[in-house]
Amino acid sequence: MKNFIKISGLVIAVVLLTIACDTNPSLQKYYVDSKENSEFISIDLPSSILQLKETEVSDDVKNTLETIKKVNFLALQLNETNSDLYTSEKAKVKAILKNPKYKQLVRMNMGKSNVTVNYLGEEEAIDEVVIFGADNEKGFAIVRVIGENMNPGAILKLTQNIKMDDDSAQLKQLGSLLSSIK
Repeated sequence: MKNFIKISGLVIAVVLLTIACDTNPSLQKYYVDSKENSEFISIDLPSSILQLKETEVSDDVKNTLETIKKVNFLALQLNETNSDLYTSEKAKVKAILKNPKYKQLVRMNMGKSNVTVNYLGEEEAIDEVVIFGADNEKGFAIVRVIGENMNPGAILKLTQNIKMDDDSAQLKQLGSLLSSIK
């Protein structure tokens, strides 16, 4: 009887461990791992960097801004020495975004470039928006907009009323990095 209880406990532990360990790679893990690679450009922007152009905007716009918690930016600039890395990393990101938990909003193909916009969460209560753009001559970038109960229509409307904090060191760094990508 003791052996049966031990074996049953072991089987339950293995089943729980298997369920708890999701073997699918996540975009969060990919982002963290890639930040450690010097080939990547990564910037984390807190929501406090986002400000409204005008103080007199609707409460809807203000409430939408409050749903955004942070923005992560990760890019790999393509050069003569890292084309294999570019190809393999782009494939990894595409594989992660094929996971059914990422729902596609938009897909654009522009010759050598393409952009996809995916989200996590429910259609009217999005927790994360992922913009993935790749260009076979320049490289790729991933932008993660992380929030809580974001509404995609309201987010698009918000982009017309938003300005960036010009004094932010992070923003200046992002601007100089982006201008170097040609």
